Amino acid sequence: MKRETRIATQSRGVRIIGGHLKRSKLQVLPIEGLRPTPDRVRETVFNWLGPDWSDRCALDCYAGTGAFGFEALSRGAQSVQFIEHNQAVSAQIQSTIDRFSLNARATVRTTDARTLSADTLATAHVIFADPPFNHGLAQHFLSWIRDQVRPHCRIVIESERNAPLDTEGFVVLKELNAGLDRVMLLRPDA
Repeated sequence: MKRETRIATQSRGVRIIGGHLKRSKLQVLPIEGLRPTPDRVRETVFNWLGPDWSDRCALDCYAGTGAFGFEALSRGAQSVQFIEHNQAVSAQIQSTIDRFSLNARATVRTTDARTLSADTLATAHVIFADPPFNHGLAQHFLSWIRDQVRPHCRIVIESERNAPLDTEGFVVLKELNAGLDRVMLLRPDA
């Protein structure tokens, strides 16, 4: 069954898998195209990124449920900005921030990720990007961000497995194919 249509996930929610919020649930709104990243994929990504988040700032672009961003906060990230264009989804993320009392370390912006300023991008140590599938947005995002990120930044991009992704200007550090998904850990090619 395609991940986009999993009703069971929507009714159960998504759980945070590590850190002080471990086992906490994130609500999944029943919105077409909203597809939370599976637990095992997030676990692999955070293993790639390492355990110490105390000095890291992150951007969770195309945030959806905010699973990547909340996972980073749970593990001690200094700050996370959630970027989501859908107003209802942004409101849900803000509600979760309030529920977990993370207002001092987390903010939500309702906008397209490709409108972020160079200053915002420059502060990020890790950028998570999980754009909607089947619209070519993963490639557009990578092409747009290519010349705007600093050498220390790591980018985790999720895309549909069968769509080619041009990673010119980046070094692919890790790659995982899981079901319909491909997840890559990239760094700028300095």
